[in-house]
Amino acid sequence: MAVFLVSGSVGSYFYTQATKSLMKSLRSRLQNSATLLAHSIDAAGLEQIRGPEDVAQPVYQESLDLLRRLRRSNPDVAFLYIMRLDKDVPIFVVDSDETDAQALPGQVYEDMPPTMKLGFFEPSVNDQLYQDEWGTFLSGYAPLRNGAGRYLIGIDMDAQEVAAKLHELKLTALISLLASILLALFFAHLLSQGLADRIVDLAGRCRAIALGRPAGPIERRSHDEFDELAEAYNTMNEQLELSRAEAARSLQEVERARDQLETRVQERTAELEGMLERVRVLRGLLPICSCCKKIRDDDGYWQQVELFVEKHADVRFSHSICPDCLAEQYGYLDQDKDP
Repeated sequence: MAVFLVSGSVGSYFYTQATKSLMKSLRSRLQNSATLLAHSIDAAGLEQIRGPEDVAQPVYQESLDLLRRLRRSNPDVAFLYIMRLDKDVPIFVVDSDETDAQALPGQVYEDMPPTMKLGFFEPSVNDQLYQDEWGTFLSGYAPLRNGAGRYLIGIDMDAQEVAAKLHELKLTALISLLASILLALFFAHLLSQGLADRIVDLAGRCRAIALGRPAGPIERRSHDEFDELAEAYNTMNEQLELSRAEAARSLQEVERARDQLETRVQERTAELEGMLERVRVLRGLLPICSCCKKIRDDDGYWQQVELFVEKHADVRFSHSICPDCLAEQYGYLDQDKDP
């Protein structure tokens, strides 16, 4: 769209400027020619030319001969004519046409254009080309010398060549516009292909990241604004890889701590089960000798009380003697003493 607008605008501008320049040059030349011819003809002797019956008068013949010689000397001039303004109605006085369509003196000119009306007072030229049954023309007008605003000379310049040039300019502009459209489509295709490929690639990588798969960095450089997006994506991907690696390390540490904890739990459970077993043994009904106080274990062996308890409980014995046993066993020692 940018290429189309720029090339179309530039082409339209040059076409407009060329058309204006051509018309300006043509109008300026026509106006100068009309002014020069107007100064070479004196309107004072034209008052006696009033109708077709005056064509035999010398002033008419002289004026007609002058206009025809001027027209023949310039191949660009199609018609030369002198007109008089009677009560705001333009009337032919002399017409240089050499065919049967020649306008005779007194013939009214229908549909007077504004530039013709202005030409009775100052040089003027039509703004645009006009076309009729005789061809394509551009008309210019200038007031005659001593005309007092009532006489003018008109020049119809043959504009067939100008119209052909304008048509050629228009055709060139259309070809230029068509070329700009094709150029715009070509560049749009190239840009869209490159941009679409990069966008599809980036979208695929982002989709892979979203699914937890490695995407890898974008290595291709496009040397445009897309490089900033690619750099941002590479930074994001790098940070995600670092975060993923850190998360994996943390997970490994958690799993290692879990394994250690399970091992410790198993060890502690075994210790507790052993302690519970010993407690169960101690809390049960123990066979004990009524004489020596030995305890029989589950295997049928008789053990000293202290050995059995040390085996089944986390206790150790230290030997001592209670006061009752002391008196019973060693009381005789106290009896041998004197009071």
